[in-house]
Amino acid sequence: MADEGLPVIVYVDENEDAREDFYIDAKKTKLFRKIIILPPEPTLAEMVANLAQINFEALISDFRLADAAGTDYDGSALVAAFLQIRTGFPCFIRTSYDNEALHAADDVNRVYSKEIEAAGVGVRPLFERINLQIQRMRRQMEAWSGELEELLKLERTKLSAPEIDRIIELDGLIEANMGGEHEIAQTTKKLLLDGDFYERQNELLTATEELIDRIKKNLNTGNG
Repeated sequence: MADEGLPVIVYVDENEDAREDFYIDAKKTKLFRKIIILPPEPTLAEMVANLAQINFEALISDFRLADAAGTDYDGSALVAAFLQIRTGFPCFIRTSYDNEALHAADDVNRVYSKEIEAAGVGVRPLFERINLQIQRMRRQMEAWSGELEELLKLERTKLSAPEIDRIIELDGLIEANMGGEHEIAQTTKKLLLDGDFYERQNELLTATEELIDRIKKNLNTGNG
């Protein structure tokens, strides 16, 4: 299908009507293959765990999640917590409380004012911004995986120290972005690649090759 390469996004809001409005507006843009709308879970840990089970490419959250849901966290805390498991992931915060959100957010560029939407501009600029960030991250992942793939084509017994370091660095960057909860520590990877444990070296590099295959599959299917 023509939309198979389009991304999947997630929107979190405590207000059911706001979730429905966001879904309708996002659907109209035809920029996304799937829009998943979620209410906030009671705790931040539960919310992050729920998101970790979903395959998507951008997280958008309302700022004042506690207004109607009785949660003990806001959209800024949710984004910060999710970025702990998905480094560099496209995340956005929608708010009518601009100053409060800007002071709470780690990165003010993630904050998008609902007042701009209400002023007649509409929500199209937000969705275009989301899509732009997704495409930027896709290009970055393609570049990392492409470079890593070329390094893995080299004779493994003749890898230089800089090549080993770069393999470890690229693998770490990719794993951090994809949510590698069980990522091997870089020092351990270096010992495996640097030492005489040839069988373990092969195991590690084979696992890295499998990671590249997973990236390609995600990119080709729109991460869905």
